[in-house]
Amino acid sequence: MTTNSEPIYSSLASDPDYVDLVKDFVNAFASKAGAIHQCVSENNLVLLQRTMHQMRGACGSYGFPTLSESAAKVEERLKAGGTLESVDESISEFLNLLARASAEKPR
Repeated sequence: MTTNSEPIYSSLASDPDYVDLVKDFVNAFASKAGAIHQCVSENNLVLLQRTMHQMRGACGSYGFPTLSESAAKVEERLKAGGTLESVDESISEFLNLLARASAEKPR
């Protein structure tokens, strides 16, 4: 897997009505990543699937379609009976995208 380090911006980052909401959402990403890591370390696939489902919807709603699509990939593989090992790369991809997300509007 190639790791890209370019920031990912919300499509709502330039909208004054959503700037603060997007900032709050992005500020919670470290906590969300921690929850995902905990699910992985505990091999809790049920909670991992639920967390990815929530991230899928929330990321899409907050203007991060790339993150939403990545979360969907993990969720769908888990729904299909995937093991932790079979979704490990997809989880890593999602966490990389999550770390690159920015609430700052692009210049």
